[in-house]
Amino acid sequence: MTLHLHHRKLITVAIIFLLSWLLGTFFIHRFEAGFPIGVSYFNAFYFTVITTATIGFGDLVPMTVAGKVLTMGYAIFYVPLFLYTMNILIQSRFDRIRIADELIEREIHDVEADVSAIIDNTKRAQKPRRRIASK
Repeated sequence: MTLHLHHRKLITVAIIFLLSWLLGTFFIHRFEAGFPIGVSYFNAFYFTVITTATIGFGDLVPMTVAGKVLTMGYAIFYVPLFLYTMNILIQSRFDRIRIADELIEREIHDVEADVSAIIDNTKRAQKPRRRIASK
């Protein structure tokens, strides 16, 4: 995988997070109207982010069946999505390390070739020349 592909995947995941946070905020605010979560869009957004981050402080909890079902859906959906995101980030880092390692290997190979050439030239220069005996 190229680094460019990792970036596209991360952008896609970020868009999924943002859209689902907005949708979750809207639906939690509607489903939980009259309860602490639904008092404001801020509370609904806060609850949605805390749920998707799998933190779950417990200071706000859904009280309606619809709010509980939505929360369960978020919990089931976001754990794998979070793990997938971490996988992309880790794979991207490993790819960067692999690319840097390949560059270093190439440089070492070039230096070894240069050293071998120098050693060969030095040996040729130091080799005693045979004298051809003349009769």
